[in-house]
Amino acid sequence: MALMCAESSRVPLKPRWHEALAYAVTGAEVPGLGRQARPDVVALAEVLLAEPGRDPGGTRRPAATTARHVVPRELLAGIGAAQFWAVLADLQRELARHAPAGRSPVTQSRALTAEERRLLADVPPHHGH
Repeated sequence: MALMCAESSRVPLKPRWHEALAYAVTGAEVPGLGRQARPDVVALAEVLLAEPGRDPGGTRRPAATTARHVVPRELLAGIGAAQFWAVLADLQRELARHAPAGRSPVTQSRALTAEERRLLADVPPHHGH
């Protein structure tokens, strides 16, 4: 189902590719990314790496380059799941090319949620805890 412009039910809106991808890797909304018919992974990586609030290496901590956050449904409207995951993998590879060794190029600097803390504390019974 295509999204439609408010002024006309005949003009489809472009998906929010860059906003959805940015949220997936940062865990936060990055305003001003607009709508795109197709994502531009290189351009989005440049925007994310240049975002204010990063340390001198251009990174935010703590998280791995492969960190993925649950993206709000409204950001994914008009984007197919398989396409999204494929482009997200491309974005993560692009970001990893610019990351200092052992550092994640883009992550939200925030406290862990209760669910994340629970997952970190969850270990199999045979681990001796």
